[in-house]
Amino acid sequence: MPRRGLLTMVLAYAAAGLCAALVWQRHPEAAPWLRALLAGLAATLLLWLVGLARRNPSVFDPYWSVAPIAVVAAWACDPASAAAQPLRQALVVALVTAWGLRLTYHWLRCFPGLDHEDWRYTEMRRSSGRLFPLVNLLVIHLIPTGMLGLACAAAYPALVTGDQPLGPLDLLAATVTLAAILLEANADRIMRAFRNGPREPGQVCELGPWAWARHPNYLGELGFWWGLYLFSVAAAPRDFFADWPPDLPALGPLVITALLVLYSAPALDRRLAARSPAYRDYMRRVPSLLPRRPRAVTGSRSDR
Repeated sequence: MPRRGLLTMVLAYAAAGLCAALVWQRHPEAAPWLRALLAGLAATLLLWLVGLARRNPSVFDPYWSVAPIAVVAAWACDPASAAAQPLRQALVVALVTAWGLRLTYHWLRCFPGLDHEDWRYTEMRRSSGRLFPLVNLLVIHLIPTGMLGLACAAAYPALVTGDQPLGPLDLLAATVTLAAILLEANADRIMRAFRNGPREPGQVCELGPWAWARHPNYLGELGFWWGLYLFSVAAAPRDFFADWPPDLPALGPLVITALLVLYSAPALDRRLAARSPAYRDYMRRVPSLLPRRPRAVTGSRSDR
């Protein structure tokens, strides 16, 4: 792992965390969701500036797994959450922390250093030209920050406003969320080992969940956010849509679903299929997200 790039990331996120904490403390009278939004924007802008200085927006990549841990912990500890059930709060915070730490660990294992830029960022840089700094700010930083804020808001009633006692729906929510974390962890572990191990040229990974779906890690991600949403349904089943702006805690998971189903999975499929005809055979045999019993392997295999 490149130490210089990692040191830059550690210092950048320490500064971003401090900046977010200062913004959070400056607005004690505001609702927790608004304080989190302002703090998140402050951290995002700082990380954008670091990325500009290093000429690589990949500085922002770990934000997705790091920020939710701070957000849910801050919401659960805020005085405005006094009516919420402590056990439900602890369960949600523990699950989000487990998900975030696991995903951050996976990022660390795969981190190539800041001399390498994600292919999606390279394409944006090439297509936008001199406007790339603004495109970078809007598309790579601000829009994902907004989407992540909406996703975290799925747990807002469970952490702040919902006061219903724990029940069977909480057990279902915990089961869905934990199963999603385990699925995503298992899929990432298998793919990481496949990429780092001996393999035939052009071979595709069809081990474990990758034989049942082309994007099991995305399926785990969807299950995680919808599981958090179920906690909030359990916490506030009656006045669920009247507790906080924009009154739709399901909006975040819906946005994440649309992102993964309509953009991320198809974009990755197009890129891999263009590189190898064998991947197109894999696409014909294996569904994108909803698992299906593996079909017989035919023809050659391609590298993901």
